[in-house]
Amino acid sequence: MSENIFEEFYKRLGVRVDWSIIDELVVGDANILRPIKGHAFEYLFGLIFKDYFNIQLGPGEGDGDVDKSLPLGKKKLTIQIKTPAVSTVKEGIRFGVNLHKTHGLEKRPNNLYPIKWPCLKCSHEGEAFPDFLVILHPVSGVLIVPKKFIPESRSFPGHYDDPAYFTWESEWLNRWDLFGFPKFVGKSLERRKIPKQNKLPKLSSLINLTDYEIIKMWLQPENFRMIDMNLKGNLREPALVDLFKKHNIELNKPQGSYPKYDKITNNGIKIQIKGPSRSFCNINNNLVGVEVMGTHGTGAVRCYNNDDFNYLGFVIDPIYINKSFGLNGNVYHFCLIPTKDLPLHYKNILWKTKNKLYPICKFVMKKDSKGVFLEPVNNYRVKIKFRGFGPWYLNEIPREISN
Repeated sequence: MSENIFEEFYKRLGVRVDWSIIDELVVGDANILRPIKGHAFEYLFGLIFKDYFNIQLGPGEGDGDVDKSLPLGKKKLTIQIKTPAVSTVKEGIRFGVNLHKTHGLEKRPNNLYPIKWPCLKCSHEGEAFPDFLVILHPVSGVLIVPKKFIPESRSFPGHYDDPAYFTWESEWLNRWDLFGFPKFVGKSLERRKIPKQNKLPKLSSLINLTDYEIIKMWLQPENFRMIDMNLKGNLREPALVDLFKKHNIELNKPQGSYPKYDKITNNGIKIQIKGPSRSFCNINNNLVGVEVMGTHGTGAVRCYNNDDFNYLGFVIDPIYINKSFGLNGNVYHFCLIPTKDLPLHYKNILWKTKNKLYPICKFVMKKDSKGVFLEPVNNYRVKIKFRGFGPWYLNEIPREISN
């Protein structure tokens, strides 16, 4: 097994973090783990055809509804591949799969799959549903369901049900004859267990892929979102936790419901963790910027209050740092900026608020004898300015946090 693929992964990721951090992140975040399970089953399903039938399944269509295609004589069968929705599984009785589009118009019935194409009842993006729905059985085997036998929605007739349920002992379990292999009917051909892996032991045990296969899967062009969006965007927080741990400082989970901060120290210091916004960064001019706002709502609702957290934990990817500063180009760097130094929003009077933070914070990166630091950039087109002027040094933990 070549190590080159793991180095290629780190190159694509743009930063080098411990494998254990990646492993913990993925298995601990359902929003990341869910699509990985789906991709892993697609990979394993392809291995079945390669190992047992000596057939290479055709690729899917990116964001389309077809995951794989099977050449069968003069025909090409199209396949959508699903894993069970965890909440639907009732062992020994039934299980279900989510059957709705995750892109386009996200309201029913427009995000459901119509039974006939084009739909006679409403508008839909895309095309006709694939010829077969393939589902990983929760325990053993796979269901191979012709689309005409997928349950119809009672609430929205003319559309497939969502979730679509199937009995535990479904008649479609291991129906390899439908793909032209009758002698394999009733046989479970999928892999269900692998030896313990070194790099991603928790993830590999959940999806039954080796470390090598997982990284190979992530590096496939059609899975670019896994690295570019899910991993890059979510690794900053656990990376900062790990960096603090090396300084014997514990960063704990938020307290209460819907907290406005990401971590809290043992002495009660609240930290909101953010990463750079590409549109506000210019490596040649040593500029870095970050959006300091929530992910929901608009206007004042989306803005943080001055007392929501004590520090902005700005975790900076090495690709946004000029090499002339001499910092390690393989790891994240962080800067802890007091919230009291951040700019207030110029619309506070209009909104009848007093302490809403301005959501765009821009900095210039400089270096002196003490190290690399950030200073505020105050050339905004609107009337706002930072309340503090730094300098805020990279990779330095303020005394009130370390005490």
